[in-house]
Amino acid sequence: MTEESPGRWSAESDRVLRAVGWHPGRTVPTAEWEKVLRDHGGFAIHEAARLFLAEFGGLACEERGPGRTMARMGFRLDPLAAEWDDEIFDVLSEEAGAYLYPVGEADRRNSYLGIAPDGKVYIGMDSATLLADTGDKALEKLIEGIR
Repeated sequence: MTEESPGRWSAESDRVLRAVGWHPGRTVPTAEWEKVLRDHGGFAIHEAARLFLAEFGGLACEERGPGRTMARMGFRLDPLAAEWDDEIFDVLSEEAGAYLYPVGEADRRNSYLGIAPDGKVYIGMDSATLLADTGDKALEKLIEGIR
């Protein structure tokens, strides 16, 4: 790990995230994503989603294969993947017991990624499963293949 992200996630996760364009202090605008999702799907962004997308939005990782406790899943952190799927997110939110804002997709578009206002990240398409308590841990699980 580097001095800029010690302990934030593993060295492997740090390497992969940097390879796909993340760096400490990275920030991207979220206004266009917010507008499109609000206008097309009625999605209302919350602060946890805005912060996550500002740092990680637009990143995509195609690393697949064996992981530590499950297969690695490629992912794309583009909230517009769910632009027309507000009904799916209504169901996922109900199952999660919290409003989930779309932050991307995983496993070759077989699953959506959504974040709750408390920062927990869920994965699913037909049902919501808690992926991790934080965005950092969720990324590490996807990158390293951790159940």
